[in-house]
Amino acid sequence: MTSFMLVHGAFHGSACWARTASVLTELGHDARTVELPLTSLSDDADTVRSAIEAANSPVVLVGHSYGGLVISRAADGHAAVRHLVYVAAAMLDGADTSHGRGAQFPATPLRPLIRHLPDGTAAVEPEDAVRCFFNECPPDVAAEAATHLRPTAIACVAEAPGSEPWRTIPSTYVVCERDRAVHPDFQRWMAARAGHVVTLDTDHFPCYSQPRLLAGILASAEPAPEVAPCP
Repeated sequence: MTSFMLVHGAFHGSACWARTASVLTELGHDARTVELPLTSLSDDADTVRSAIEAANSPVVLVGHSYGGLVISRAADGHAAVRHLVYVAAAMLDGADTSHGRGAQFPATPLRPLIRHLPDGTAAVEPEDAVRCFFNECPPDVAAEAATHLRPTAIACVAEAPGSEPWRTIPSTYVVCERDRAVHPDFQRWMAARAGHVVTLDTDHFPCYSQPRLLAGILASAEPAPEVAPCP
């Protein structure tokens, strides 16, 4: 059975995938979430690679937002990864950084609200997250989602992925048109790298605002079973 490995982005934890993972499980799939340390891109990618190896099965690797950098780094050279899905995610060339490339596109409402802290991390206030991350979610869902916010090391987004596994692994990009965190123009530019593109009329977190719709998209990315050659 293929495992769907769901990788969160900056400022969040694996809880953001709970609703989508639940729907995938209802549909009969193996859905797994990964909790990143958010200490560096290398640390986060190593965490995902360990999870891939523990799954002991083909993997559809799904990255949200910053998680796109993580899955690109983690998938490089890993034979178990059969499909990559980038959800409003950083799908960049190997030498690009999110900060550097993103500055070439219109600013989002989130950008000036990110707080840089003395310990080298960055954070987002709950009320700002509700307005910029969860703007299409029901109020109760948005309020609950904001309780799971975490600081993230600035070093995470300052580092380039260093690899371009989407050149050899089938890939899907999910563009979120009502996104206030990663500008849709930036997403469309990145999506040009993907083999398949889906556009959703959602905020930055379809895993909260449209989990059933997103789960259906992910399920369609499952690779076809391998067929043994005729003798």
